[in-house]
Amino acid sequence: MEGTLKGGRAIVPKSSGLAEKGYGVVVEEGLELTLVEAAYLLDRGELSLTDEGGRSVSLEELARRAAALDPGFWVKLNVYTDLRSRGLRALPLEGAPVLLVERRSGEGERRYLVLCLEEGVRIGFKELEAFIRRALESKREPVLAIVDKEGNVSYYTVEKSMG
Repeated sequence: MEGTLKGGRAIVPKSSGLAEKGYGVVVEEGLELTLVEAAYLLDRGELSLTDEGGRSVSLEELARRAAALDPGFWVKLNVYTDLRSRGLRALPLEGAPVLLVERRSGEGERRYLVLCLEEGVRIGFKELEAFIRRALESKREPVLAIVDKEGNVSYYTVEKSMG
């Protein structure tokens, strides 16, 4: 399927069938994908991209552009890829190292807010507290996804244990 890179987004036709698979957001021009979603689909061979000038955009070029806009792009892409490989729908949030994740199961739907972190990189308590508060206020389970040096992802759920 063909798409066009416009700034920090990729636009594909609404008829692509990607919306039904949990990708992107429907807008007037078609389906708007984040750069994380576009890189994932480009890597899998399910998408080809051109820029606004009509030139083909490779995965390397897309990743370079995305990393310039979002320093946490590689960590977020690694977690996104891992979640998709597990059959979960994930939506990357712009400007934050966070993914919205949904899992449908026999007992209903579970909703998560996943904070993507790189092993060895410090995070402040205030930032962690704000993430947990945001997750709980949006009625989602807070999850920390830690990517190690080899690219493996470990998930930790955050639960209330006292009071």
